[in-house]
Amino acid sequence: MGERTIASAFDELIRRSVPTSAERQAAATHRQSVEAALDPLGVFALWETGSFHHGTGVRGHCDVDVVVSLRGDRPDNPDTALSRVKAALEARFPYTPIRVSRPAVVVDFAGGAQPWEIIPGYIARSVGDWLVYSIPAPGGTWMETSPKAHLDYVNQENAAPAGGAKSLARLMKAYKYANVGGFKVSSFYLEMRAAKYMAGETTFLAYIDFARLGDALVGAELAAMNDPTGMTGRIRAASTENYRQDALSRLRGDVQRTHEAMAREKAGRSAEAFAEMDTVFLGDFPARFY
Repeated sequence: MGERTIASAFDELIRRSVPTSAERQAAATHRQSVEAALDPLGVFALWETGSFHHGTGVRGHCDVDVVVSLRGDRPDNPDTALSRVKAALEARFPYTPIRVSRPAVVVDFAGGAQPWEIIPGYIARSVGDWLVYSIPAPGGTWMETSPKAHLDYVNQENAAPAGGAKSLARLMKAYKYANVGGFKVSSFYLEMRAAKYMAGETTFLAYIDFARLGDALVGAELAAMNDPTGMTGRIRAASTENYRQDALSRLRGDVQRTHEAMAREKAGRSAEAFAEMDTVFLGDFPARFY
């Protein structure tokens, strides 16, 4: 029987959170049919974005996010664009559940096991090699995003320390999905926060950096952050103020538990340390013995 430390358990958590090859293959199977469904709307391009494409997705939560760049003038109301995309998809997939969940239209392929989130976008401007899109925002307005710029930023910060930014982002998302009812924080926000945090680090130690990023998020009270690429405006942590407050309350307690777990392990109380971490991840933390 093997025995883990808190440090090696975090490494195992990262390993087991990586999407399977079957999930990656399944995600690719629908692209051609989705593109065909949207073609009548007048499409410039379909850009994959989000966790799956960035290499920060979590096993079991491998939805595919795409921005569909639409031709024509941007409507005043984002609901118009969402309705058009939804209608086009319903015409192509009449027996597949399709719903609007801002900023996307969600197509629940395979009974929801292979969801695609399709975000209507209109080109707002170009900056060098990057395009900035207007996409639907909470509250019936438009907001901006630049998928290629954000991906390049994550890749840049992931280069040194090698793999740190993406691994830390994956850890934060694993925590989010374990606490799905009380931590409704944007995956994109967590990814940008993780990448920005790792920009100031020379090494990556999963359990230490998870705790320190947690400290930083609590210290900032999950406030909106400036886009680190400078391409767009502020990036919000949650779609509503209630969600932000609930998530902050949950995170504050769990960051404290993480620090207590490390202290207990250092004091030779490993069983208590693992019990604390199991509380943080609601039963999803790797076991001490294997």
